[in-house]
Amino acid sequence: MNPMLGIGSGLDLSTMMDGLVRVASEPKVQQLGQKEVETKDAISGLGTLKSLLSDFQTAADALKNSDLYNNRKASIDQPADGDVISVSADDDAVLGSYAISVEQVAYGTDGYTSQINADHEAALGKTDTLTFSVPDGSESSFDIAVDATMSLDDIRDAINDADDNFGVAVNVVDGRLVYESSITGAAVDKELQITSANADTDFDISVYNQNAQQAQIKVDGIDIYSDSNTFDSAVSGISIEALRADPGEDASVSIALDSASVKSKIQSFANTYNELREGMNELKGSYDEDAEQFVYGQLSGDPIIRNVEAVLGGLLTQQVDGAPGNYDTLYSVGLDIESDGTLSVDSDRLSDALSTGFDELDDLFSGTNGIATQVSDQLESFLSYTGVIQGKEDSYNDILSDLEDQYEAHTLYIEGYQATLMKQFTALDSTMARLQATMSQVGPQLAALGNVSYSSGS
Repeated sequence: MNPMLGIGSGLDLSTMMDGLVRVASEPKVQQLGQKEVETKDAISGLGTLKSLLSDFQTAADALKNSDLYNNRKASIDQPADGDVISVSADDDAVLGSYAISVEQVAYGTDGYTSQINADHEAALGKTDTLTFSVPDGSESSFDIAVDATMSLDDIRDAINDADDNFGVAVNVVDGRLVYESSITGAAVDKELQITSANADTDFDISVYNQNAQQAQIKVDGIDIYSDSNTFDSAVSGISIEALRADPGEDASVSIALDSASVKSKIQSFANTYNELREGMNELKGSYDEDAEQFVYGQLSGDPIIRNVEAVLGGLLTQQVDGAPGNYDTLYSVGLDIESDGTLSVDSDRLSDALSTGFDELDDLFSGTNGIATQVSDQLESFLSYTGVIQGKEDSYNDILSDLEDQYEAHTLYIEGYQATLMKQFTALDSTMARLQATMSQVGPQLAALGNVSYSSGS
Protein backbone atom coordinates (compact mmCIF):
# COMPACT_ATOMS: atom_id res chain seq x y z
CA MET A 1 0.00 0.00 0.00
CA ASN A 2 1.28 3.42 -0.99
CA PRO A 3 0.15 5.97 1.67
CA MET A 4 0.84 8.92 -0.67
CA LEU A 5 -1.53 7.64 -3.35
CA GLY A 6 -4.90 9.47 -3.24
CA ILE A 7 -3.66 12.60 -1.47
CA GLY A 8 -4.33 14.77 -4.50
CA SER A 9 -7.77 13.37 -5.32
CA GLY A 10 -8.92 12.55 -1.82
CA LEU A 11 -9.88 9.03 -3.01
CA ASP A 12 -8.67 5.75 -1.40
CA LEU A 13 -6.79 4.80 -4.55
CA SER A 14 -4.24 2.67 -2.66
CA THR A 15 -6.94 0.30 -1.39
CA MET A 16 -8.52 0.17 -4.84
CA MET A 17 -5.19 -0.75 -6.45
CA ASP A 18 -4.41 -3.43 -3.83
CA GLY A 19 -7.82 -4.96 -4.50
CA LEU A 20 -7.19 -5.11 -8.25
CA VAL A 21 -3.76 -6.70 -7.69
CA ARG A 22 -5.25 -9.27 -5.32
CA VAL A 23 -8.01 -10.17 -7.81
CA ALA A 24 -5.38 -10.64 -10.53
CA SER A 25 -2.96 -12.64 -8.33
CA GLU A 26 -4.79 -14.86 -5.85
CA PRO A 27 -6.64 -17.27 -8.19
CA LYS A 28 -3.41 -18.22 -9.97
CA VAL A 29 -1.45 -18.50 -6.69
CA GLN A 30 -4.14 -20.73 -5.22
CA GLN A 31 -4.14 -22.88 -8.35
CA LEU A 32 -0.36 -23.28 -8.29
CA GLY A 33 -0.37 -23.88 -4.52
CA GLN A 34 -2.96 -26.62 -4.79
CA LYS A 35 -1.00 -28.31 -7.57
CA GLU A 36 2.19 -28.08 -5.49
CA VAL A 37 0.52 -29.70 -2.46
CA GLU A 38 -0.92 -32.50 -4.61
CA THR A 39 2.45 -33.13 -6.27
CA LYS A 40 4.39 -33.21 -3.00
CA ASP A 41 1.75 -35.54 -1.54
CA ALA A 42 2.18 -37.85 -4.52
CA ILE A 43 5.98 -37.91 -4.06
CA SER A 44 5.50 -38.70 -0.36
CA GLY A 45 3.01 -41.42 -1.31
CA LEU A 46 5.51 -42.95 -3.73
CA GLY A 47 8.06 -43.04 -0.90
CA THR A 48 5.58 -44.93 1.28
CA LEU A 49 4.81 -47.30 -1.58
CA LYS A 50 8.52 -47.98 -2.15
CA SER A 51 9.02 -48.83 1.50
CA LEU A 52 6.07 -51.26 1.48
CA LEU A 53 7.22 -52.89 -1.75
CA SER A 54 10.78 -53.20 -0.43
CA ASP A 55 9.54 -55.01 2.69
CA PHE A 56 7.55 -57.42 0.53
CA GLN A 57 10.56 -57.98 -1.72
CA THR A 58 12.66 -58.89 1.34
CA ALA A 59 10.06 -61.49 2.32
CA ALA A 60 9.98 -62.85 -1.25
CA ASP A 61 13.79 -63.02 -1.38
CA ALA A 62 13.81 -65.16 1.75
CA LEU A 63 11.47 -67.66 0.07
CA LYS A 64 13.26 -67.71 -3.29
CA ASN A 65 16.48 -69.01 -1.68
CA SER A 66 16.64 -72.63 -2.83
CA ASP A 67 18.86 -73.62 0.10
CA LEU A 68 15.92 -73.00 2.43
CA TYR A 69 14.20 -76.18 1.22
CA ASN A 70 17.23 -78.35 1.97
CA ASN A 71 17.97 -77.08 5.47
CA ARG A 72 18.25 -79.60 8.28
CA LYS A 73 17.60 -78.84 11.91
CA ALA A 74 19.22 -80.65 14.83
CA SER A 75 17.16 -81.17 17.98
CA ILE A 76 18.92 -82.35 21.15
CA ASP A 77 17.53 -84.01 24.25
CA GLN A 78 20.38 -83.49 26.75
CA PRO A 79 21.09 -85.67 29.81
CA ALA A 80 19.24 -84.69 32.99
CA ASP A 81 22.36 -83.29 34.67
CA GLY A 82 23.16 -80.74 31.96
CA ASP A 83 24.23 -80.08 28.39
CA VAL A 84 27.08 -82.20 27.05
CA ILE A 85 27.07 -81.37 23.32
CA SER A 86 25.97 -78.83 20.75
CA VAL A 87 25.11 -79.96 17.22
CA SER A 88 24.60 -78.30 13.85
CA ALA A 89 23.54 -80.00 10.62
CA ASP A 90 24.19 -79.02 7.01
CA ASP A 91 22.22 -79.92 3.90
CA ASP A 92 24.03 -83.27 3.55
CA ALA A 93 22.97 -84.56 6.96
CA VAL A 94 20.96 -87.78 6.82
CA LEU A 95 17.61 -87.56 8.52
CA GLY A 96 17.54 -89.73 11.63
CA SER A 97 18.38 -90.03 15.33
CA TYR A 98 21.65 -90.61 17.17
CA ALA A 99 22.69 -91.38 20.75
CA ILE A 100 25.82 -89.40 21.63
CA SER A 101 27.79 -89.38 24.88
CA VAL A 102 30.92 -87.42 25.81
CA GLU A 103 33.47 -89.74 27.42
CA GLN A 104 36.14 -87.08 27.78
CA VAL A 105 36.84 -83.56 26.54
CA ALA A 106 40.10 -82.35 25.00
CA TYR A 107 42.63 -80.60 27.20
CA GLY A 108 45.89 -78.79 26.68
CA THR A 109 48.93 -79.16 28.92
CA ASP A 110 48.77 -77.47 32.34
CA GLY A 111 51.81 -77.48 34.66
CA TYR A 112 54.31 -75.41 36.62
CA THR A 113 58.00 -75.11 37.49
CA SER A 114 59.66 -75.60 40.85
CA GLN A 115 59.83 -72.47 42.99
CA ILE A 116 62.41 -70.13 41.48
CA ASN A 117 62.17 -66.87 43.46
CA ALA A 118 59.57 -65.59 45.91
CA ASP A 119 60.21 -62.03 44.69
CA HIS A 120 58.48 -61.90 41.30
CA GLU A 121 60.01 -58.56 40.32
CA ALA A 122 63.64 -59.20 41.30
CA ALA A 123 66.29 -59.83 38.64
CA LEU A 124 67.13 -63.54 38.65
CA GLY A 125 70.71 -63.26 37.39
CA LYS A 126 70.10 -66.22 35.07
CA THR A 127 70.62 -66.60 31.35
CA ASP A 128 68.88 -69.19 29.22
CA THR A 129 67.08 -69.90 25.97
CA LEU A 130 63.66 -71.54 26.32
CA THR A 131 62.19 -73.42 23.36
CA PHE A 132 58.45 -74.15 23.25
CA SER A 133 57.13 -76.89 20.93
CA VAL A 134 54.76 -79.83 20.51
CA PRO A 135 56.01 -83.33 19.54
CA ASP A 136 54.13 -83.77 16.27
CA GLY A 137 55.43 -80.49 14.87
CA SER A 138 51.93 -79.26 14.07
CA GLU A 139 52.89 -75.91 15.61
CA SER A 140 56.05 -73.97 14.81
CA SER A 141 58.30 -73.80 17.86
CA PHE A 142 59.37 -70.46 19.30
CA ASP A 143 62.25 -69.35 21.48
CA ILE A 144 62.51 -66.95 24.41
CA ALA A 145 65.91 -65.50 25.38
CA VAL A 146 66.36 -64.94 29.14
CA ASP A 147 69.08 -62.57 30.33
CA ALA A 148 70.40 -61.88 33.81
CA THR A 149 68.38 -58.70 34.30
CA MET A 150 65.00 -60.42 33.84
CA SER A 151 62.61 -61.21 36.68
CA LEU A 152 59.88 -63.86 36.73
CA ASP A 153 57.37 -61.18 35.65
CA ASP A 154 59.67 -60.21 32.77
CA ILE A 155 59.94 -63.82 31.59
CA ARG A 156 56.16 -64.20 31.84
CA ASP A 157 55.59 -61.12 29.70
CA ALA A 158 58.20 -62.14 27.14
CA ILE A 159 56.49 -65.50 26.61
CA ASN A 160 52.92 -64.17 26.54
CA ASP A 161 53.81 -61.33 24.15
CA ALA A 162 55.92 -63.36 21.72
CA ASP A 163 54.64 -62.83 18.17
CA ASP A 164 55.16 -66.50 17.26
CA ASN A 165 53.59 -67.88 20.45
CA PHE A 166 51.30 -70.71 19.26
CA GLY A 167 49.06 -70.71 22.33
CA VAL A 168 51.10 -70.82 25.54
CA ALA A 169 49.81 -68.67 28.42
CA VAL A 170 52.05 -68.07 31.46
CA ASN A 171 51.43 -66.67 34.92
CA VAL A 172 53.56 -66.33 38.05
CA VAL A 173 52.26 -67.97 41.23
CA ASP A 174 54.23 -68.35 44.46
CA GLY A 175 57.59 -67.92 42.72
CA ARG A 176 56.72 -70.43 39.99
CA LEU A 177 56.06 -70.08 36.27
CA VAL A 178 52.67 -71.66 35.58
CA TYR A 179 52.22 -72.81 31.96
CA GLU A 180 48.96 -73.51 30.16
CA SER A 181 48.78 -74.64 26.53
CA SER A 182 45.74 -74.23 24.29
CA ILE A 183 46.97 -77.04 22.00
CA THR A 184 44.77 -80.05 22.71
CA GLY A 185 45.12 -83.67 21.64
CA ALA A 186 46.82 -86.93 22.59
CA ALA A 187 49.75 -86.32 24.95
CA VAL A 188 52.14 -88.24 22.74
CA ASP A 189 51.53 -85.72 19.96
CA LYS A 190 50.31 -82.51 21.59
CA GLU A 191 52.04 -82.32 24.97
CA LEU A 192 53.64 -78.95 25.56
CA GLN A 193 57.41 -79.32 25.61
CA ILE A 194 59.77 -76.75 27.13
CA THR A 195 63.47 -77.30 26.61
CA SER A 196 66.07 -75.22 28.44
CA ALA A 197 69.57 -74.49 27.20
CA ASN A 198 70.70 -74.09 30.84
CA ALA A 199 69.71 -77.04 33.03
CA ASP A 200 70.26 -75.01 36.21
CA THR A 201 67.54 -72.38 35.60
CA ASP A 202 64.51 -74.60 36.50
CA PHE A 203 62.35 -72.93 33.84
CA ASP A 204 60.93 -76.21 32.52
CA ILE A 205 57.77 -77.92 33.84
CA SER A 206 58.42 -80.02 36.93
CA VAL A 207 54.81 -80.80 37.88
CA TYR A 208 51.97 -81.59 35.44
CA ASN A 209 48.48 -80.69 36.68
CA GLN A 210 47.00 -81.90 33.45
CA ASN A 211 48.42 -83.66 30.43
CA ALA A 212 47.16 -82.92 26.94
CA GLN A 213 44.41 -85.29 25.87
CA GLN A 214 41.99 -85.91 23.03
CA ALA A 215 38.23 -85.59 23.19
CA GLN A 216 36.29 -88.83 23.00
CA ILE A 217 32.61 -89.31 22.19
CA LYS A 218 30.44 -92.33 21.49
CA VAL A 219 27.97 -92.16 18.62
CA ASP A 220 25.52 -95.06 18.80
CA GLY A 221 28.17 -96.91 20.80
CA ILE A 222 31.05 -96.23 18.42
CA ASP A 223 34.13 -94.54 19.96
CA ILE A 224 35.32 -91.48 18.07
CA TYR A 225 38.33 -89.31 18.96
CA SER A 226 39.35 -85.77 18.08
CA ASP A 227 42.31 -83.57 18.97
CA SER A 228 39.83 -80.77 19.68
CA ASN A 229 36.36 -80.69 21.18
CA THR A 230 34.85 -80.34 17.72
CA PHE A 231 33.92 -83.39 15.62
CA ASP A 232 33.26 -82.33 12.03
CA SER A 233 33.38 -85.72 10.34
CA ALA A 234 32.15 -88.15 12.98
CA VAL A 235 28.72 -88.20 11.33
CA SER A 236 28.30 -87.10 7.73
CA GLY A 237 26.75 -83.63 7.51
CA ILE A 238 26.80 -83.04 11.27
CA SER A 239 29.17 -80.97 13.40
CA ILE A 240 29.35 -81.97 17.07
CA GLU A 241 31.00 -79.97 19.84
CA ALA A 242 31.79 -81.66 23.16
CA LEU A 243 30.90 -79.30 26.00
CA ARG A 244 31.32 -81.44 29.11
CA ALA A 245 32.40 -84.99 29.90
CA ASP A 246 29.62 -87.20 31.23
CA PRO A 247 30.65 -90.79 30.48
CA GLY A 248 27.82 -93.17 29.72
CA GLU A 249 25.12 -90.46 29.67
CA ASP A 250 23.59 -90.14 26.21
CA ALA A 251 22.22 -87.06 24.51
CA SER A 252 19.57 -87.92 21.94
CA VAL A 253 20.03 -86.05 18.65
CA SER A 254 17.38 -85.90 15.91
CA ILE A 255 18.07 -84.52 12.44
CA ALA A 256 14.96 -83.37 10.59
CA LEU A 257 13.99 -81.03 7.79
CA ASP A 258 13.78 -77.43 8.98
CA SER A 259 10.10 -77.00 8.14
CA ALA A 260 9.58 -74.46 10.94
CA SER A 261 11.88 -71.97 9.23
CA VAL A 262 10.07 -72.36 5.90
CA LYS A 263 6.68 -72.00 7.59
CA SER A 264 7.82 -68.83 9.34
CA LYS A 265 9.03 -67.29 6.07
CA ILE A 266 5.79 -68.19 4.26
CA GLN A 267 3.81 -66.54 7.07
CA SER A 268 6.06 -63.47 6.80
CA PHE A 269 5.47 -63.41 3.03
CA ALA A 270 1.70 -63.32 3.63
CA ASN A 271 1.94 -60.74 6.41
CA THR A 272 4.08 -58.28 4.46
CA TYR A 273 1.83 -58.64 1.40
CA ASN A 274 -1.20 -57.82 3.55
CA GLU A 275 0.62 -54.78 4.97
CA LEU A 276 1.34 -53.74 1.39
CA ARG A 277 -2.34 -54.09 0.48
CA GLU A 278 -3.43 -52.07 3.50
CA GLY A 279 -0.93 -49.34 2.69
CA MET A 280 -1.97 -49.21 -0.96
CA ASN A 281 -5.64 -48.87 0.05
CA GLU A 282 -4.74 -45.83 2.14
CA LEU A 283 -2.75 -44.35 -0.73
CA LYS A 284 -5.67 -44.84 -3.14
CA GLY A 285 -8.19 -43.31 -0.75
CA SER A 286 -11.52 -44.70 0.40
CA TYR A 287 -15.15 -43.84 1.00
CA ASP A 288 -15.93 -42.70 4.54
CA GLU A 289 -19.41 -44.02 5.24
CA ASP A 290 -19.81 -41.94 8.40
CA ALA A 291 -18.95 -38.70 6.61
CA GLU A 292 -20.60 -39.94 3.40
CA GLN A 293 -17.72 -38.74 1.30
CA PHE A 294 -14.62 -40.04 -0.43
CA VAL A 295 -11.36 -39.44 1.47
CA TYR A 296 -8.55 -38.93 -1.02
CA GLY A 297 -5.19 -40.66 -0.53
CA GLN A 298 -1.78 -39.38 -1.58
CA LEU A 299 -1.92 -41.37 -4.82
CA SER A 300 -5.65 -41.20 -5.57
CA GLY A 301 -5.05 -39.72 -8.98
CA ASP A 302 -2.16 -41.99 -9.96
CA PRO A 303 -2.82 -45.35 -11.71
CA ILE A 304 0.36 -46.94 -10.33
CA ILE A 305 -1.43 -48.50 -7.35
CA ARG A 306 -3.91 -50.35 -9.53
CA ASN A 307 -1.05 -51.42 -11.76
CA VAL A 308 0.84 -52.91 -8.80
CA GLU A 309 -2.30 -54.62 -7.52
CA ALA A 310 -3.05 -56.15 -10.90
CA VAL A 311 0.50 -57.40 -11.50
CA LEU A 312 1.01 -58.90 -8.02
CA GLY A 313 -2.51 -60.33 -7.97
CA GLY A 314 -1.77 -62.20 -11.18
CA LEU A 315 1.49 -63.59 -9.82
CA LEU A 316 -0.03 -64.79 -6.54
CA THR A 317 -2.95 -66.58 -8.18
CA GLN A 318 -0.98 -68.28 -10.95
CA GLN A 319 -0.37 -71.99 -11.45
CA VAL A 320 3.42 -72.35 -11.47
CA ASP A 321 4.79 -74.04 -14.58
CA GLY A 322 7.27 -76.77 -13.63
CA ALA A 323 6.08 -77.22 -10.04
CA PRO A 324 4.61 -80.60 -8.97
CA GLY A 325 0.91 -80.84 -9.76
CA ASN A 326 -0.10 -81.16 -6.12
CA TYR A 327 2.02 -78.15 -5.09
CA ASP A 328 1.78 -75.68 -7.97
CA THR A 329 -0.35 -72.89 -6.42
CA LEU A 330 -0.33 -70.94 -3.18
CA TYR A 331 -3.73 -72.46 -2.40
CA SER A 332 -2.24 -75.96 -2.57
CA VAL A 333 0.05 -75.16 0.40
CA GLY A 334 -2.56 -73.41 2.54
CA LEU A 335 -2.54 -69.79 1.33
CA ASP A 336 -5.91 -68.33 0.34
CA ILE A 337 -6.74 -65.08 -1.46
CA GLU A 338 -9.53 -63.34 0.46
CA SER A 339 -12.27 -61.20 -1.10
CA ASP A 340 -10.39 -58.02 -0.16
CA GLY A 341 -7.27 -59.27 -1.96
CA THR A 342 -5.27 -60.15 1.16
CA LEU A 343 -3.57 -63.48 1.87
CA SER A 344 -4.65 -65.74 4.71
CA VAL A 345 -2.67 -68.76 5.91
CA ASP A 346 -4.36 -72.01 6.90
CA SER A 347 -1.77 -73.25 9.39
CA ASP A 348 -2.95 -76.88 9.35
CA ARG A 349 -2.92 -77.14 5.56
CA LEU A 350 0.49 -75.49 5.41
CA SER A 351 1.87 -77.90 8.02
CA ASP A 352 0.52 -80.85 6.05
CA ALA A 353 2.18 -79.58 2.88
CA LEU A 354 5.50 -79.13 4.70
CA SER A 355 5.38 -82.61 6.19
CA THR A 356 4.47 -84.41 2.96
CA GLY A 357 6.07 -82.29 0.25
CA PHE A 358 8.86 -80.28 1.85
CA ASP A 359 11.36 -80.75 -0.99
CA GLU A 360 8.72 -80.03 -3.64
CA LEU A 361 8.06 -76.52 -2.34
CA ASP A 362 11.38 -75.50 -3.87
CA ASP A 363 9.87 -75.34 -7.38
CA LEU A 364 6.72 -73.57 -6.17
CA PHE A 365 8.61 -70.71 -4.55
CA SER A 366 12.25 -70.60 -5.65
CA GLY A 367 12.40 -72.23 -9.07
CA THR A 368 12.89 -70.21 -12.25
CA ASN A 369 9.13 -69.84 -12.48
CA GLY A 370 8.63 -69.88 -8.72
CA ILE A 371 6.21 -67.41 -7.21
CA ALA A 372 8.78 -65.84 -4.87
CA THR A 373 11.28 -65.55 -7.72
CA GLN A 374 8.78 -63.87 -10.04
CA VAL A 375 7.47 -61.57 -7.30
CA SER A 376 11.00 -60.45 -6.39
CA ASP A 377 11.91 -59.84 -10.04
CA GLN A 378 8.72 -57.87 -10.63
CA LEU A 379 9.24 -55.77 -7.51
CA GLU A 380 12.77 -55.01 -8.68
CA SER A 381 11.30 -53.62 -11.90
CA PHE A 382 9.18 -51.30 -9.76
CA LEU A 383 11.95 -50.34 -7.32
CA SER A 384 15.12 -50.14 -9.39
CA TYR A 385 16.82 -46.87 -10.30
CA THR A 386 15.35 -47.17 -13.79
CA GLY A 387 12.06 -48.61 -12.55
CA VAL A 388 8.47 -47.41 -12.75
CA ILE A 389 8.43 -45.64 -9.40
CA GLN A 390 11.65 -43.75 -10.10
CA GLY A 391 10.14 -42.64 -13.38
CA LYS A 392 7.05 -41.42 -11.53
CA GLU A 393 9.16 -39.52 -9.01
CA ASP A 394 11.16 -37.90 -11.79
CA SER A 395 7.91 -36.85 -13.48
CA TYR A 396 6.53 -35.32 -10.29
CA ASN A 397 9.81 -33.52 -9.61
CA ASP A 398 9.62 -32.09 -13.14
CA ILE A 399 6.15 -30.80 -12.27
CA LEU A 400 7.51 -29.12 -9.12
CA SER A 401 10.26 -27.53 -11.17
CA ASP A 402 7.70 -26.27 -13.69
CA LEU A 403 5.55 -24.90 -10.85
CA GLU A 404 8.54 -22.93 -9.58
CA ASP A 405 8.91 -21.44 -13.05
CA GLN A 406 5.21 -20.59 -13.10
CA TYR A 407 5.43 -19.00 -9.65
CA GLU A 408 8.36 -16.89 -10.80
CA ALA A 409 6.63 -15.90 -14.06
CA HIS A 410 3.42 -15.02 -12.23
CA THR A 411 5.34 -12.97 -9.67
CA LEU A 412 7.00 -11.00 -12.46
CA TYR A 413 3.62 -10.51 -14.18
CA ILE A 414 1.99 -9.21 -10.98
CA GLU A 415 4.92 -6.90 -10.32
CA GLY A 416 4.53 -5.47 -13.83
CA TYR A 417 0.76 -5.23 -13.49
CA GLN A 418 1.14 -3.46 -10.13
CA ALA A 419 3.65 -1.02 -11.62
CA THR A 420 1.23 -0.25 -14.49
CA LEU A 421 -1.62 0.36 -12.06
CA MET A 422 0.60 2.57 -9.96
CA LYS A 423 1.35 4.76 -13.00
CA GLN A 424 -2.31 4.91 -13.99
CA PHE A 425 -3.57 5.67 -10.49
CA THR A 426 -0.83 8.22 -9.92
CA ALA A 427 -1.82 9.96 -13.15
CA LEU A 428 -5.48 9.81 -12.13
CA ASP A 429 -4.69 11.24 -8.74
CA SER A 430 -2.67 14.06 -10.31
CA THR A 431 -5.38 14.83 -12.88
CA MET A 432 -8.13 14.96 -10.29
CA ALA A 433 -5.99 17.19 -8.09
CA ARG A 434 -5.58 19.68 -10.98
CA LEU A 435 -9.30 19.59 -11.78
CA GLN A 436 -10.16 20.26 -8.17
CA ALA A 437 -7.69 23.19 -8.10
CA THR A 438 -9.24 24.62 -11.28
CA MET A 439 -12.74 24.29 -9.90
CA SER A 440 -11.60 26.10 -6.75
CA GLN A 441 -10.62 29.11 -8.91
CA VAL A 442 -13.43 29.07 -11.50
CA GLY A 443 -16.27 28.19 -9.18
CA PRO A 444 -16.45 31.53 -7.27
CA GLN A 445 -16.25 33.50 -10.53
CA LEU A 446 -19.13 31.56 -12.08
CA ALA A 447 -21.12 31.98 -8.91
CA ALA A 448 -20.56 35.77 -8.95
CA LEU A 449 -21.77 36.06 -12.56
CA GLY A 450 -24.94 34.18 -11.89
CA ASN A 451 -25.33 35.23 -8.30
CA VAL A 452 -24.95 31.51 -7.55
CA SER A 453 -23.74 30.25 -4.21
CA TYR A 454 -20.55 28.09 -4.50
CA SER A 455 -18.96 25.70 -2.13
CA SER A 456 -15.41 24.43 -2.75
CA GLY A 457 -16.35 21.13 -1.22
CA SER A 458 -19.07 20.34 -3.80
